[in-house]
Amino acid sequence: ICSASAHSSSGQTSTSWGESVGSARGRSGTQARGRPIRYERQFAIAGRMLADGVLWVGGSSGLARTFFEERVGPLEGERFICTGVEPDSPEWLLGVPSLAYVPLDLTSAASVGTLFQRLPHGAGTLVIGARLPLLGSGAHTTLLPQLGALVAAAAVAGVRRVLHVSSVAAADHLRAQRGVDEEAQLPPLSEYAGEYDVFKRCSEEEIGRACEAAGLPHVHLRLSAIFSNEPQCIQVRALALQAHAGAYLPVLLDANSSWNVCTALRLLLERLEAEAASVRRLYYYTRPRGPAVPYGEHLVAYRAAHATSPAVWLPYLAVAMLVALWHAAVRHTPLGRLAGGGAGRSPL
Repeated sequence: ICSASAHSSSGQTSTSWGESVGSARGRSGTQARGRPIRYERQFAIAGRMLADGVLWVGGSSGLARTFFEERVGPLEGERFICTGVEPDSPEWLLGVPSLAYVPLDLTSAASVGTLFQRLPHGAGTLVIGARLPLLGSGAHTTLLPQLGALVAAAAVAGVRRVLHVSSVAAADHLRAQRGVDEEAQLPPLSEYAGEYDVFKRCSEEEIGRACEAAGLPHVHLRLSAIFSNEPQCIQVRALALQAHAGAYLPVLLDANSSWNVCTALRLLLERLEAEAASVRRLYYYTRPRGPAVPYGEHLVAYRAAHATSPAVWLPYLAVAMLVALWHAAVRHTPLGRLAGGGAGRSPL
């Protein structure tokens, strides 16, 4: 994986990893208004097998599903353990001999403390991709202390490397991020308005501290909006709500596909296993290589794909005023404690 270099845009930050990942394209995208384009896949194989298995914490999300189906499934025999708060395994995890599902409540010290005793076998790689409610649940502050405990227990159980699926929210997604790269200083934590953003920032710090204390190689991957084929994908559901009546938003907002992101995850894990010293502590990967596109283009593409009718375009200025009022309320009232959003995560 090459060192990252940011593309400047008028929206959120966007970073390419040179030819390794930056040339990858998502399944679909849009460029000029009303002119859908398709991004071609440039990686046809899952990669080499990770020798000692993968434990994905928070893995009942759309991103975990794509990682398993596209990046693990083609490699017969690679061991993959998935955890989630749900008591039963998701359907897409069933019927695969090399796969296991273990329930885990990351807000419970007891559940985290017994996780590695409940695993059917060990794992050398830990992926932390916890999916949380984006609007004020209180779970963020409860979960944060358990992340360090999870990493400490993982080290004792034989985990050798950690990959944290993070978000641009760690740099405060409620403020514009233009041309940001991995060297940029984060804003003062006291200036963050959203609880979710504070959580993502503190998660990076807590996981980093725990990994350093345990001597574990680790990396944080900051993502933006992610589109996946998971029916509960936040980004797709947001477009579905606007299918019949929505505004064309000209704001440049980075987005990516779960397939692209999982390609990046796979490459990072392979490099962490083979040559951990060459991996940076932080990468951004917020869109495929190419120009940023307005958020409205995703709605154009969604309506075209689903032949939506009727489809009414609402006045942009009216919607922009409502958004501005919401942001003002978030920043200057107690609503700030409930603010969430950001990377359109399945798992972030």
